[in-house]
Amino acid sequence: MVTAKDVNELLINSTKKEFFDRTMALAETELLDYRSKVLVSHRWIELLLECIIMKKCKNHEDLIGFNFSKKQKTLFQLGIIDEDINHELNIFNKIRNVFAHEIDPMEGKVTNLIKQFKFYPKIKTNKESNLLRNAMMDGAIAGTITGILTRYLVDVLWEIQSEEKKK
Repeated sequence: MVTAKDVNELLINSTKKEFFDRTMALAETELLDYRSKVLVSHRWIELLLECIIMKKCKNHEDLIGFNFSKKQKTLFQLGIIDEDINHELNIFNKIRNVFAHEIDPMEGKVTNLIKQFKFYPKIKTNKESNLLRNAMMDGAIAGTITGILTRYLVDVLWEIQSEEKKK
């Protein structure tokens, strides 16, 4: 489990770009399949939620024990994450749950969830004509959303850190 001391050391010893690049690189290393990418990326995003909670909430010990959804809801209710990111985190968490709890998650559930992302491009494609292209596009979109969420949460964390330095 990450401690507040760990978070402070990470923030003090890294630039924002170094922290973001390190987070993305660690989330992408040695991942064999789409399921692994989603599960590992989800954990990294949850770690960023925990870092923000530790920086914003004095009595964060109980909050860190919450599941992903409750951590996300807490940050949304505190006004730390906005409505669009909250929506994307909800969808991302649902995708993670499908991958974590179902044997064959690619039976349409994941594709339907990906299409619920607000950032999903609203283009019409012939489903029958190019299933491989559509699947690759969905994978790329999920990766893009992961990058957007990670970038947003790193920005929030760095903003909190900057506010603390000003005090």
